[in-house]
Amino acid sequence: MPRPEPGAALTTEADLSLGETLRRHWPEYLIEAGFLAAFLLCAGVVSAWLLGPDAPASEFAVRRLAVGVATGLALVAMIYSPWGRRSGTHLNPAITLAYVRLGKIGRWDALFYPLAQVAGGFAAVWLLRHGAWLPAAAPPSMLSVSIGPSNPWAAFLAQFVLSGLAMLLILFTSNHERWFRATGLIYGLLVMLIVACAGPLAGFGMNLARLLAVDAWGDPASANWLNLLPPLLGMQLAVEAYRLFTGRTQVLCAKLAHNTHGRCIFRCQHPYQTRALAMEAIKRRTQRRA
Repeated sequence: MPRPEPGAALTTEADLSLGETLRRHWPEYLIEAGFLAAFLLCAGVVSAWLLGPDAPASEFAVRRLAVGVATGLALVAMIYSPWGRRSGTHLNPAITLAYVRLGKIGRWDALFYPLAQVAGGFAAVWLLRHGAWLPAAAPPSMLSVSIGPSNPWAAFLAQFVLSGLAMLLILFTSNHERWFRATGLIYGLLVMLIVACAGPLAGFGMNLARLLAVDAWGDPASANWLNLLPPLLGMQLAVEAYRLFTGRTQVLCAKLAHNTHGRCIFRCQHPYQTRALAMEAIKRRTQRRA
């Protein structure tokens, strides 16, 4: 796995007061909300075009594969973008809470990251429900809950297993000395395959923010809140499985792709961050001597 610089300490951005956290970390919250809204809008629009009643008359499997490719590419582009490297591109409260369990996220970020993601999910689902600019109503795989009366236990199990697998892949690759740069690509490929192959069972049900938004915009009283359990339990179990398999209790950072310069708001021990901090310290000492 990639190693931090000798003697590197955890950065302290994650341990600020409430006021300082909001003042310094609001750009990351905005990125999470905006990126999730953009991702769900992309998925919804492409799904409406390719899976709706006015979709092209080609094989359904081919059209679902096209939806998977589009969403996977959009996700990879976000992860490796400068803004994505800054926020970590969780886009899912279940991923954020998994890193909270690993001790990489401060208490206020553990609150505001999921809130920002849910806000992005609410915005996207509202636009998809009321957007007259859509070619047709977005299909059920995007706007309805994923665990319904038809084979609910199969859907529950699929979302649980796939969520756990996604988190395990993120943890293993992002902390591997050869694969850490490919974490975003591997995760994007997995999302593409899930949408293309397991859409009828899993769909976008791995994302807690989307599920919350769909239930809230619908009828909260009749919503099946058990929908929230599979991704949450799957990713929490993945954390314990990672600890068991590797014997490690810590990971380097809570980002899927790390920025090579600038600050990191998490409890970060990534080599990119520790080198950046060391260079800043050297620069400050040089300036003081001058």
